[in-house]
Amino acid sequence: GLDTFYEDVAPSLDEILTLKTDYQQYFLGFHEKVWKADQYFFEQNAIPAPEGFDPVHVAKARAAINTAADHVDINNFDITVPEASPRAKARAERLTKFYQGAWLQVKPAVKRMGVKHAFAYGIGFFKVGWESDKWPDGPHLDEFPDDEQYKQALEDWYERRGISFPISVDNVNTRRLLWDDSRLGPKWVIETYQNVYSQQQVRHLQRRFPEWTGRTDNHGIVDWTEYWDDKWAVYVANNEVVFSEPHGYGFMPYVQILPAFGMDVDDGEPHRRYQGILDGTWDLLDEINRSVTAHAAITRQYAWPTLDFTGPDHLTEKARGEYELFTGMNKIPSGVDVKASPRLPVPPELLMNLATMETAFEEATFPNIVRGARPRGVSSGFQVSVLAGMGRLVFQPVADAMSDAIATCNSNFAK
Repeated sequence: GLDTFYEDVAPSLDEILTLKTDYQQYFLGFHEKVWKADQYFFEQNAIPAPEGFDPVHVAKARAAINTAADHVDINNFDITVPEASPRAKARAERLTKFYQGAWLQVKPAVKRMGVKHAFAYGIGFFKVGWESDKWPDGPHLDEFPDDEQYKQALEDWYERRGISFPISVDNVNTRRLLWDDSRLGPKWVIETYQNVYSQQQVRHLQRRFPEWTGRTDNHGIVDWTEYWDDKWAVYVANNEVVFSEPHGYGFMPYVQILPAFGMDVDDGEPHRRYQGILDGTWDLLDEINRSVTAHAAITRQYAWPTLDFTGPDHLTEKARGEYELFTGMNKIPSGVDVKASPRLPVPPELLMNLATMETAFEEATFPNIVRGARPRGVSSGFQVSVLAGMGRLVFQPVADAMSDAIATCNSNFAK
């Protein structure tokens, strides 16, 4: 941790950069795994294929994550505030309505993306904050002599910015994050954007922090870092502090969504502790992609066959240049013979191998019945419903993780 964590002093630039450098190395294996999951999700993984043949990407990784996310309900939260005593009933009802209303203000995409990250990476994050802190021109309490003037200035500013609800919940991809993963829980988080080449991203940061606009070339490379703990927020651009103040939330704004698919909760390397639903299936996905690509290549030989021309060289060369595969008639010079090249049918072993790999992938993730596929040998609706219910148990860890994350967010809302 930082030496200044419990002190009334903001972390220095050197402390933040040192922490960032150390933990980038510590999380290297995990971030490589996140990058790999993204490659398979976006179908950018390499597949061996014949020269000149486009490989076939089977979107199994994308389908697995999307299907799993579909089975975690993000729109119907069961929020109940326990009553400590009969006199506290009215307070508990007000809090319940407040929490339900707060989540109705959160975009469904934020909640769904948190679920998808939990499935894909083995951990996801919500970032709970104050909407006004996204703008550098928001009023600060210490700028006004009393609370009434501050409240009036805040109301005027909200109206000018068009902010209808002051609490914000954002989703941050774990590829951007470094965090304290000690047994005591995350006491700090670093959100980093390295080598921002995109002019659009640079301008986005400049819109958030206009006072920084004149310090950076619009076309330059930007390294952007945000440090947060339970008291301080520090923004660093190109190794220069552009903002450092107590945020006043009373909590650390990043909330973990931790389904615990791994074998350890608070011990071991991050890439072993945070296991996604696709971890351990990379070889199976590669083999499925290879088998489907081979099947497509062989089948394409039948749809667009190659031709062999035999005969004198000068005649075969002329015939080959004039031959049209998809026309009604071709004139073949005398002494030239045209026939299809030898072709091999799709070997049954290839299809058997594909079926074996798909079965293994199904066992490693969740049964296909969850996707709506009817299993062989099952005829009654009751049997199908029982199997589907058992298959959905695979998604319970993420549902439980979302439940814990929502409870933590609710506690932060109340603060």
